[in-house]
Amino acid sequence: MKTRAIKGILWKDLKEISREKMTVFWLLVFPMMWLLIMGGIWGHTSPPVTIKAGVVPQDEGALGVVAYMSNMTLNGRHLFKVTTFDDGDKAIKTLKSGGLDAVIIFPRGFGRNLTAGLSTKVIVYYDRSDPQEYQIARGAVEGFFSGFSREVGGERMKALTGTLKDILPENVSMRIVPLVEGTAKPVSVEEKTVSGEKAKPVLFFLASVMGIQFLFATMSLIGNGTLREVEKGTLRRIAASPATAWDFLLGKFLSTTVVIFGSIICLIILSRLVFGATIWPSPLGWAFLLTAGFFSMGLGLAIAMATRSIRTTSAAINLISWPLMFLAGIVVPPSTLPNWAGPFVNYFPVGRALKDFRLLEIYHVSPSSVAGDLISLAGTSLAVILVAIAVYGWTVKRLE
Repeated sequence: MKTRAIKGILWKDLKEISREKMTVFWLLVFPMMWLLIMGGIWGHTSPPVTIKAGVVPQDEGALGVVAYMSNMTLNGRHLFKVTTFDDGDKAIKTLKSGGLDAVIIFPRGFGRNLTAGLSTKVIVYYDRSDPQEYQIARGAVEGFFSGFSREVGGERMKALTGTLKDILPENVSMRIVPLVEGTAKPVSVEEKTVSGEKAKPVLFFLASVMGIQFLFATMSLIGNGTLREVEKGTLRRIAASPATAWDFLLGKFLSTTVVIFGSIICLIILSRLVFGATIWPSPLGWAFLLTAGFFSMGLGLAIAMATRSIRTTSAAINLISWPLMFLAGIVVPPSTLPNWAGPFVNYFPVGRALKDFRLLEIYHVSPSSVAGDLISLAGTSLAVILVAIAVYGWTVKRLE
């Protein structure tokens, strides 16, 4: 192993990459654009959604409930934009045309039943054309009436238990009142909160761009870079020189590592400057990233040496990378994926490394809970690199 040869290959690669504008774009500009776009759209806490609700108060007793709904706010934002209709058919027509998210009809007798302590109901119409909008509107409306019902029920219970205490002997009311309260409210939930550290959404997308760099850019950089050496005849000359195959490969691996990790550091700084939040990995976090990088370098080199064509290598890398960006949970949260995609998240090395990286650096799990995965990931990466070296050796012999 000749240090001078390794350094020569390293500096040669870095100079060539810096001169290629398209390579610089895909390695540096594109990931920055991705982070700015994804972080700007989804990388912040979303404000409460305002539901456009059309109400048809067929009973005057509902006007107080409608006013209460109109004035509900969360974080200074109204939860409902209420529009009153005299005609239910007109309100439903507006709902079908997309002008409303829900139509709430308060039938006649609503106020009378409510004040008399009887059961009452409302009729709610939704448009299910858009499942996501439907779920949001349904959750907001049902949440409102669930809370309103609890408040009314609580006031009724106070009145009822007060009456029972007044008309029943004390020894009897002491046994009856708890039974009545337990029947009306079988389970009581006591809510408590803790002040934990909440991860900012932009950090998820910062990790996503890191994953894209390892999955796509790393394989492309080392695979196509090695094939260009073949096309230019450089690899043939290196094979005939005192420099060994190990010198060439180490130089390539080092140059790829420097470029990719330099790109990641730029992304870390950009996230801090633009979004005010970033990830500076711990030593274990860097180890996960380095392991993912070595796996991708080995896979990219193996593909390039097996195909021996830049065009075919690029096609193969795209064919592998684009589906796995989603199936391995790199650009989308793994929790949103179907069950059949679980093996890609848990066993594809880049996906698994990124999942553990997020758990460690964003959600702050204990290092001991993910450290064991690093051993298996390192073993897999080493195996892929050894296969790549074997294919490389076979290719070099054919050149000779």
